Amino acid sequence: MFDLIAIPLGWIMKGCYYVFKNYGIALLVFTLITKIIVFPLNIKQEKSMASVAMLKPKMDELEKKYGKNKQKLQEEQMALYSETGVNPMASCLPMLVMMLILFAMIPVIYGPLTYVSNLDKDDVKASNQMIKQLHIVSAEVKDHDTTLEELIAGYEADGKDPYEELEDLFKDEEEYPKSAKSFKKENGIDNVIDAIKLHNDIDTFILDEKYFAQNLIEGRPELMTFVFAQDNSGKYSDVLSVASNDVEKFSKDFNYEFMGIYLGTTPSWKDKKVSCLVPILSFLLNLLTTIINQHYTKKNNPAAAKMTGSNNAILYIMPLFSLWITFKYPIGLGIYWCFSSLFGILQIIILKKIYTPEHVAELVEKDMAKKKTSGRQNLMQKMAEAQLVAAGKDPAEIRKQAGGSDYEEPKKKSKNEIKQEQRKKINEARAKAAEEMDEEEKNLTDEQREKLRKAREKMARKYGN
Repeated sequence: MFDLIAIPLGWIMKGCYYVFKNYGIALLVFTLITKIIVFPLNIKQEKSMASVAMLKPKMDELEKKYGKNKQKLQEEQMALYSETGVNPMASCLPMLVMMLILFAMIPVIYGPLTYVSNLDKDDVKASNQMIKQLHIVSAEVKDHDTTLEELIAGYEADGKDPYEELEDLFKDEEEYPKSAKSFKKENGIDNVIDAIKLHNDIDTFILDEKYFAQNLIEGRPELMTFVFAQDNSGKYSDVLSVASNDVEKFSKDFNYEFMGIYLGTTPSWKDKKVSCLVPILSFLLNLLTTIINQHYTKKNNPAAAKMTGSNNAILYIMPLFSLWITFKYPIGLGIYWCFSSLFGILQIIILKKIYTPEHVAELVEKDMAKKKTSGRQNLMQKMAEAQLVAAGKDPAEIRKQAGGSDYEEPKKKSKNEIKQEQRKKINEARAKAAEEMDEEEKNLTDEQREKLRKAREKMARKYGN
């Protein structure tokens, strides 16, 4: 599911990287782009929250009137939603979209070779498989209290081909069950043996926690590709050429850092570097976002601020969730979340300054009036009516009761009627524009009038009117 979102996100990330040549900066620009994309949803969220707040006095009245009769209360609430077209769950949409983007970002950050490069996917797969299987083999060799160098030296002393013997050994389901299972399922043993031929001590390197995150190397070997390509000595970088020279070249050239921090690192309290500060910073920025958002909510919409329930709980759970997830995943995800929070704070300030309660209330009233005159029903209205019908109630009658004596049932218009209304508005706009042009034409010279006449004739011939 997340791959469906990750692929187009990867295209955007690829474009950002090829412009800035730095994955961290590309991540910063990418975050800004995603914020701009979801900005209309944030506006929709503001309007939705204002709509719910506007209904709150009526909801309170219904609570007082039917509080003891839960079924009747629910019917009246559904009738109110049906009448106004307000969807109390609409404000959750932007949050859901951002969560989907966040989780879709995980494979993009985990797999820059897959999503950002133009490498052949089979080459990337072969490289990932080799690294994973090298780790499986190395771990099992260590479990037998030996090393690849010792095994090779022993076979050579017996006059045997050490690499043929290793291949047979790794296929032995009793001695090396994990290795045998891996090669039986995915093959790839030739690449592993070729890598061992290049470096007989590769097992000690790949098991070194200084270079490799042992909890990720089998599950996300692509991240470890850059360890091979950019290790301090450069001794093992040629291992990647076993899978593909293109993978080796791209991995060496790829700038997978931000401010000197390797983005594939998984934050840990044991890390003496600054990696563990990223989750903390992510938590603090998320918390600050929540505090600023709540501040403006209380200031601009006191009625909404008093509303309690799952929405408020989620606001305070998110900072803790960010702390947990950024310790669990590579540091690139934590940096993305920090960027997202920074832009989120700026977005909140802009939204609250532009979309004041008065402005939002005006927009909401226009939307409600538009929905009422069009006769069209949104999803919430359809759900509300369906629930009322299922309860054996007449939605129109209940809406009339809820709307009062002056309530009029909106007439559902046909497509033809809607088109006629649109055509009428267009004709009125044209007539108004023509009047304004005639008024302005009085001040023109004869030469300017002649030019205008010819221009109109040309337009008429072009568009047949």
